[in-house]
Amino acid sequence: LTTPMRLLNLNTTLLLTLPSLAYSAYCTGSPDPNAPSNSLPTTSNPAKTLVNSADNGLVYKYNDDKSHSFLVTHLWGSPYEQGYAQGEMMGDEIDDFFQTTYEYLSKALAEELPQLRFPEWFLDLVVEKGLDWALDWTAEATAAYTDPKFFEELQGISDGSGVDYQLLLRIHMLPEATKGACSMIGASDTATETGNLLQLRALDWDVDGPFKDHANLIVYHNDDDPERVSWANIAWTGFIGSVTGFNEQKMSISEIGVTFPDDTFGKESRHGTPFVNLLRDVLEKESTFEGADDRISNADRTCNLILGVGDAKTSQFNAVQYSADVANFITSDNLQPVNDTWHAPITDITYFGMDWLCPGFSEVLHDQLVANAPLTPANMIEDVIAITQTGNLHIAVYDLAESSVYLSFAKKSDDDGSDGEGDMAFERTYTRIDADALFSTPAPTH
Repeated sequence: LTTPMRLLNLNTTLLLTLPSLAYSAYCTGSPDPNAPSNSLPTTSNPAKTLVNSADNGLVYKYNDDKSHSFLVTHLWGSPYEQGYAQGEMMGDEIDDFFQTTYEYLSKALAEELPQLRFPEWFLDLVVEKGLDWALDWTAEATAAYTDPKFFEELQGISDGSGVDYQLLLRIHMLPEATKGACSMIGASDTATETGNLLQLRALDWDVDGPFKDHANLIVYHNDDDPERVSWANIAWTGFIGSVTGFNEQKMSISEIGVTFPDDTFGKESRHGTPFVNLLRDVLEKESTFEGADDRISNADRTCNLILGVGDAKTSQFNAVQYSADVANFITSDNLQPVNDTWHAPITDITYFGMDWLCPGFSEVLHDQLVANAPLTPANMIEDVIAITQTGNLHIAVYDLAESSVYLSFAKKSDDDGSDGEGDMAFERTYTRIDADALFSTPAPTH
């Protein structure tokens, strides 16, 4: 359960000295000191049931039981055709997700709900002009930096589903206007049992709104397009940006929204490539570690983040201190920020707990990593993640050298809890996905 101790304290005063943008604030949350391990067995061979199909798409339900089921959507064709197929197959769910997300966003702003955190610039726009104007302004400010294929796919979803295009576009601007407190790990060589790369992406965001009810692993089969790599997006039905995912070239991403930066981040910008689009581009357009790094370095960047990029082909992992001003690449050899008390270096492990300056979570994560090394997917799931209590909405543990991705999702709204599991993803049963089999799924024949 989410306890007051686990919640990030967002009432900390941020001391801002203009024009140098010198920050001096730390997140003051920490895990429950009595947090239990997660000893639930992983589902290794999930049952799959075909839910729907179209000329360029298939939708499966993974896991028979209602409590642990989630959708896996396969898409083929051009960006427009992939969007149309998803819209055609999942129209009702897309309509429900985007409508309820818009209503929840409106409520969060009106009632100042703590689950969604908005930057001052966005709140100022909402107060001055209204929510629709603020989201439309964000879309306009980033349009010139966005691949036209993104808009083609979104138009396809609208045409296939009947959902208003402008609503789809507005909700896709939400990640630029709010931040999750998440965690990441990249470990390899002496730090893992096999020496291969193990990577964590733990998404800590909102679990009271509609997000937990629309989990969807969306697989883009791009074998016939030399400019695009086949990739998988761990997201929500109809959402085509990426915060969690991997590609057929065994590359994977992590991401943390930075609410508590220091002055090394410099400034943010509202004009640039939305980070969910950039992360998608890393997976869909890059097949090498160097290519991903170059794409991030040369991007028109926007807000303060920590990104993570792993390549299981070479067992490499970089965290990236990311803002409009900087793209600093971080490994276990130059771990940042430097603090021997709560963010001490660990050989062959790069890690961040919940934010850039978050001693309570970072220290516990450090201690669990040291105690459980050499790491395996099993001890990461059972102890490292569970005891750090990170990943309330969804979790991906990437072991792509072994063609494995371990997924867990928060409890859905209509789950009666009869299985006795907790509400948060880190407390629940994981499902192992065979990545090679996923990308080998044959296209539909009609």
